[in-house]
Amino acid sequence: MKVLGVCLTLCSLLTLSRAVPLNSTDLRPKHAGLCEYVRLQCYHDGVGAFCPTCDTDGNFLPQQCWPSSGYCWCVDVLSGEEIPSTHSPLGSGHHCGSEYYCPKGWTYFGKKCFTFIDSPKTWTEAEIYCLFEGANLASIHCYEESHFVMSLTRGDTNSFPQTWIGGFSAVHSGFWMWSDGSKFHYENWHHDHSSDGPDKACLKINYKYDLKWYYESCTESLPFVCSKKI
Repeated sequence: MKVLGVCLTLCSLLTLSRAVPLNSTDLRPKHAGLCEYVRLQCYHDGVGAFCPTCDTDGNFLPQQCWPSSGYCWCVDVLSGEEIPSTHSPLGSGHHCGSEYYCPKGWTYFGKKCFTFIDSPKTWTEAEIYCLFEGANLASIHCYEESHFVMSLTRGDTNSFPQTWIGGFSAVHSGFWMWSDGSKFHYENWHHDHSSDGPDKACLKINYKYDLKWYYESCTESLPFVCSKKI
């Protein structure tokens, strides 16, 4: 009986130590989305400043409206970037459907959605992964897009890992193409890329200190960026 009494006492103490009062508050830190931070800033800017509307996770609602301007428009739900050609008069009933913004985990830029996958794969494996997402490895067509893709790869430590994008020259050495079929008319090569070869026929970014492009063996495993048009 004494043993039973001790066991019951211990069980009671453990139960009480794990109990949470009904009126307790969850003290875990909440990581708000960018929209919440923009709203805080607009309050400091004073009367008349545009304040975005946010969802419960602190991300932007797909449609933003500003009564002072009389218009609504569609935005990327993560970055808040306005999606071109989506302005409509306030109260017109226009909605921002899925065709106007990127899926969760993707970020809008230049009429495309991008996502960084920090899970190293060979170039071919990475392209197949993107295809299953309705995308390709990212193609880059201007400096601004190059800078944006590079910023996507930056980790919490502010490092820029060498990362696959969609360039390849497997058909003919030195003749580069994009896996999505778009024209290869913009380049951002490192200065010493003078020669490639059949064993290094795939394109990576963030090479050396100046974070330029460089060729690599397609069998190397690197993280990668996918992109798709919307």
